[in-house]
Amino acid sequence: MIATASEASESDVVTFGLAISIVAPDGAPVRDDAWIDEQIRVANALYESAGVRFRWTLQKPLAKTRADVRTRDDRDAFASLTDDDVIDVFLVRSLEDVDEPGRMRKGVCWTSSPGKKRYIVLSAEAPSGVLAHELGHFFGNPHSPVPDNVMSYTRTGAPAFFDPLQLARIRSFAKRFLATKRLFDLGPARRRP
Repeated sequence: MIATASEASESDVVTFGLAISIVAPDGAPVRDDAWIDEQIRVANALYESAGVRFRWTLQKPLAKTRADVRTRDDRDAFASLTDDDVIDVFLVRSLEDVDEPGRMRKGVCWTSSPGKKRYIVLSAEAPSGVLAHELGHFFGNPHSPVPDNVMSYTRTGAPAFFDPLQLARIRSFAKRFLATKRLFDLGPARRRP
C-alpha cells in the first residue's frame, strides 16, 4: 500500500532502487558520491508526500565515449546499459537539447527508440533538484507552468513542491510499477549497501 504523507509510517513507504552509471572521461567521475547523495536527498524530501523514496543500489562505470550526449542516437544508446527492476540514471559530462542544437540541458527522462526503455540522463552541471524533476517525468508528470513546482522550469527561491494531482499520479505510477514488477520495493532501509 502507498499511503499519503499524513498516513504514512516507515513501513508504508515504497523505496525504489536507482542504478547510477557515472562517466569518468578524464579518469575521475564527473561528480562524486556527495553530489549524487544530495540529488537523492532532495528527491526523497519531495517524494515523501507521495509515500515514495529512492535508494542508490547500484553504481556502474560509464564509457568515456558517452561523456557528451548530443543526439537522439546518443540518448538511445543508453538503452542497452539498463538494468531490470531499478530506475537507471546515467550521469554524463554534458547533455545537449536534441530539438535545439547548441542549447544545453541539465537532465532528461528519455524513452529509447526502439525498445521503449525509460531512463534518466543527468548532466554533471545539474543543480540539486534536477533528479527530482526527471523522476517526476518517470512517474508520469508533465511540465508545469506554476513557479516553484517541481515540474516547472521557473524558480523564485520558494520551496519546490508537487501539487495534489501530481502526488496522486506518482502514487498511481508507483502502484503500477509494483503490480507489473517493473520496479520492486526495497524496504525501509535508508542507506545504500
